[in-house]
Amino acid sequence: MKRRVALVVLIAALLAFWRPVLRPVGAGSIIVADIYSSALWDRNLAAAVTPPPRIIESSDDILGTPMRITWWAPGWGDRHAALMLVNGATALGNDDPETRRLGEALARGGYLVMLPEFAFIKEGRFDARATEYLDAAFARLLERPDARGMPHGAFGFSVGGGLLLAAATRPALQRATYLGALGAYFDLDTYLAAVVTGTQRRAGQLEPWDADAEVRLRLPVAVAEVLADATDRGRVTDALRAGGGRLSEAPPNGLGPEATSLWGALASPDYERALERIRALPSSLRTLFDEVSPRRAWGAVRPAVYWLHDVGDRFEPVSESETAASMPHAGPIRLQRTALL
Repeated sequence: MKRRVALVVLIAALLAFWRPVLRPVGAGSIIVADIYSSALWDRNLAAAVTPPPRIIESSDDILGTPMRITWWAPGWGDRHAALMLVNGATALGNDDPETRRLGEALARGGYLVMLPEFAFIKEGRFDARATEYLDAAFARLLERPDARGMPHGAFGFSVGGGLLLAAATRPALQRATYLGALGAYFDLDTYLAAVVTGTQRRAGQLEPWDADAEVRLRLPVAVAEVLADATDRGRVTDALRAGGGRLSEAPPNGLGPEATSLWGALASPDYERALERIRALPSSLRTLFDEVSPRRAWGAVRPAVYWLHDVGDRFEPVSESETAASMPHAGPIRLQRTALL
């Protein structure tokens, strides 16, 4: 229910504040009517005044890998503004009912909507080529003849929003009219430190942050699954799952250097110490951390960025978006904080 409310608030906020994303006003009104009526009532008001969108399921080759893509095309008109959605780590992938509801609502409002199913996001793991896959998928959207000459944007949810912003300086996404995120992270270093210690830094001060049990387990496990040694990887991930994402401060005997350093970072209860240890991880891990962090190339991001973040978000601390908004980059950024969760 909380995510459903968040989607309603997302669309309402976009309509109210972010005119470059939803325009004209008529299109935004249709989208809001669709989301509000279907989520909070048993009828879809927008369906009474708009034709149903065409839904197309395809399997495309993206960087040599088959990828499921769901398209929603408006039931009227020849050319449309286009939007790529990037899911968070939902195990339902493109079958997530709330994402599908949003795709339909946007299409009823006149948007050509693309939803690629990134296997690594669906499975809750990091991929060294994650930003390449996102960029290659967006390149497919740019190629659509029914969106030629129209605005092209992308919007990511939760960890999908973080990966989208991390890919923002790649060739295709640099051509986006705008990029948006709901929740999302800015720096995997500070995000992981916040998750394992229950602390975030806001306005220069540390304060408690109550991470949801799901992210408290899944983020440390996803990081540990990057370990090169299969035996060490199994030992660390098994310990994390047994402890709900928590580890004893002393690592077990027999772990290799890479796993031992990661164990120390994940086991630290102190934010500053955890962050220091994360930043001192071996280069084999640091390369991935930097690659999937928007922080790495933030100053070179050209598209306008629209970021919606609830101060009560328990999956990504609001400090992540606040830090991003405080740092300059080539394009404008609009951060909208809410207090609903």
